[in-house]
Amino acid sequence: MNDSIDLRQLRYFLAVGEELNFGRAAVRLHISQPPLSRQIQQLEEQLGVALFLRGKSGVTLTEAGLAFLPEVRLSLRQVDKAITVARAATGTEGGQFVLGYTTVFDRSAIPDVVDSLQQRFPEWRIISKGRHSTRLVRDIQNGNMDAAFIGLHTHTEGLTVETVLEEPLVVALPTAHPLAKKRRLGFDDLRNEALFWFERRLNPGFYDHCQAFFNRIDFKPNVVPEPPDHHILLGLIAQGQGFGLLPASLQKVKRQGVSFRALKEGDNKLSMGIALAYAQHNPSPVLRPFIELVRAKIRTAATGVSPT
Repeated sequence: MNDSIDLRQLRYFLAVGEELNFGRAAVRLHISQPPLSRQIQQLEEQLGVALFLRGKSGVTLTEAGLAFLPEVRLSLRQVDKAITVARAATGTEGGQFVLGYTTVFDRSAIPDVVDSLQQRFPEWRIISKGRHSTRLVRDIQNGNMDAAFIGLHTHTEGLTVETVLEEPLVVALPTAHPLAKKRRLGFDDLRNEALFWFERRLNPGFYDHCQAFFNRIDFKPNVVPEPPDHHILLGLIAQGQGFGLLPASLQKVKRQGVSFRALKEGDNKLSMGIALAYAQHNPSPVLRPFIELVRAKIRTAATGVSPT
């Protein structure tokens, strides 16, 4: 066995181990599938163990693969940490700070501190990326992102999470629908309506949270697949193809043919929250000032008093 393992092979293994699909892992890594498969085979040969079981039903981790995965994730974090520390130690050229935000909410609901952060660190490049919460969490865990605003109830193993806000859900429905004449709607009104809803794989934590709420009120939605983009979703609602349950901030996205209605008292306990997620061990000199700026923004929103 050759103990000199390429870091690239470890990153490839991590991608396949998390995706459990060579095709999706290749897309994530921006390479084609054949060289990815070859690198994984070479890694297995170097280690002298099989890391994956490949079958018609898909890819699964072997016992060795399951044991190897968390150690590889930790090792790659340490490598990224070492690189960041080395770059930050110069104190001259700065570096980059990668910030993520969930695309489920309208950007206006997320504390905007990028300009203030850029003024404090003019030599640093501040990069913002919008993605699904589960992908944001994975990027932070893998060391590819410094912090992110994610949806609450997302699984965030190993990360620190601070709640930013809780936002009520509202019903988005076709303006021409008879229910649009009501000022408020309840889940009883929605029982016979098609409801756009997301797949569990996109965010198992929040999906299960919502399903538990639906079970408590004995609500069985007539689900139709929800498109990933809210502009497309609102277009489908305008066409009369279904209703949506959306965070209240998305009411700012005006769409002709779509009306928004608040949920009735009692039914409005289902909400969506935004939280700030980050890794405590992240050595970036920008992270702590960023967190303080976010906390100050939250305090200002809560009290109406700007920090002095």
